[in-house]
Amino acid sequence: MTTFTEPEVERNMRAVAHAVAQQELEGLKVSEATLEDMRRAARGEIPPDQVIGNIYARFKHVPIFRP
Repeated sequence: MTTFTEPEVERNMRAVAHAVAQQELEGLKVSEATLEDMRRAARGEIPPDQVIGNIYARFKHVPIFRP
């Protein structure tokens, strides 16, 4: 768990909102579970790599690029 200051959390939450808005502009929908994971990472509750791992686990039936 990472400890962020309130301004850092606010900045991170704006980044999440912008990422979701960008997906919507592309005609895509971010799942509620993924959105909640992103918010948890923005607050420092889970690391970003856990968000990615959770996405892979949720969509294991879909081909997703994995570096």
